[in-house]
Amino acid sequence: MNEIEKVTDFIKEILQKESGFLEFWIEIEEGQEIEKRDGKIFLKEKYQDTSLVVRYLNEKGNIGLSYTTLLNFEEILNTYLKAKALSKNGVPGIFPQGDFKYPEITLQKFEPISSEEIVSILNKVENKALSFDKNIKRIEKNKISCGKIKYLLLRKDLELSWENPFYSFIISVVAEGKNKSASAYEWQEVTDWNKFKPLERTELACEKALILSKTKKGRNLKISVLIPPFIAVEFLELLEFSFSGEEVIKGRSYLKDKIGKKIFSEKLSLHDNGLFLGLPETRPFDDEGVPQNKKILVDKGEVCCFMYDTYWAEVAKKQGYDNVISGNARRGGLASFPKISSTNLYITPGTYTKEELLKLQPEIFEIYEILGAHTSNPISGDFSLGVSGVYYKNGEPVDYFCEIALAGNLFELFKRIVEIGKDLEFYGSVGSPSLLIEKLDLGG
Repeated sequence: MNEIEKVTDFIKEILQKESGFLEFWIEIEEGQEIEKRDGKIFLKEKYQDTSLVVRYLNEKGNIGLSYTTLLNFEEILNTYLKAKALSKNGVPGIFPQGDFKYPEITLQKFEPISSEEIVSILNKVENKALSFDKNIKRIEKNKISCGKIKYLLLRKDLELSWENPFYSFIISVVAEGKNKSASAYEWQEVTDWNKFKPLERTELACEKALILSKTKKGRNLKISVLIPPFIAVEFLELLEFSFSGEEVIKGRSYLKDKIGKKIFSEKLSLHDNGLFLGLPETRPFDDEGVPQNKKILVDKGEVCCFMYDTYWAEVAKKQGYDNVISGNARRGGLASFPKISSTNLYITPGTYTKEELLKLQPEIFEIYEILGAHTSNPISGDFSLGVSGVYYKNGEPVDYFCEIALAGNLFELFKRIVEIGKDLEFYGSVGSPSLLIEKLDLGG
């Protein structure tokens, strides 16, 4: 019997003796990471991180939470007793009830990679970057992490487990232009080794840095805008707030009364798919033990449904909301209660290549960098950003601008989509193709 089996047996003994509602959540992550900076090995380590989170629901409907990073019997017992004591002044909550049927998902096989192989890939990445263009002068950071993470959820009469591999990559490069230098980065995280493409992401990082190194202070433009996948996912992450069932019920979501209404461009269909193979948030159950599922949040511009965890799903049903489906609970950290989050959030791709999109309008500005996204208002959707990128005429680049102001509204932005590319790319669990937006005001 291995150590984890001994731990789970001990937890099961506690569960059988405890008459109240009690839950144990365990995460075990093991892997290795190697990082190079400026061509030299900066970090090289193997690691194993473990964590245990206990939630106790008392008879008054309040939940106490406690956690530890140690999995010895004494620490587990103390963590359980602390959660029970904290429930006296805990937050309102419920545990999911029911005889759930969990979806069958093909397990991703972990492909072990030696440290020598990782270093070899990092060296190939460096060679790719430095040979991409003579103006790529420096690789600031170049890192690969890989391993596997296991989740265990135990309640009385319930035991769930799931294990995923992970492969992640990040690179930051510097390009020297005639009058300025610029840095750019790219990253990827997948659970399928066959979808791990560090060389492709390296080329994109180089392209971004080279373009940004050519930019100069822009001028006022009223122009159609092309938003590539690596920028579109940032806007999509801002939009996620409005699909939270909690925010809808509290009245803070702009979409609170928009179910069944066409709010966005008819070109836009938005999915939350917790069963999408090869992505980090794919698994049979969410962080409360509820089956994950596929949801169409927006269908051809029409708002279809929202995302819920167990607590807010029950509140929504009592208030008469329709099409209420839970399965979107995530734990943000050891000290965090499960709360509503997307699983794998993405926009349905279209049929156009990037080159074809650039020829659909006589003038197009393609955004390669945005600054200030964190200042956007998730409730109203208003934003004010600084953007940099490429100015095209008839599909050909003619100038490069930076320090251009783009002020607008998130919901209006997604309403003004005129076409969508077929180049769907995922950054972690959020994915988007290129989006062509009809004329916007850019201020130089």
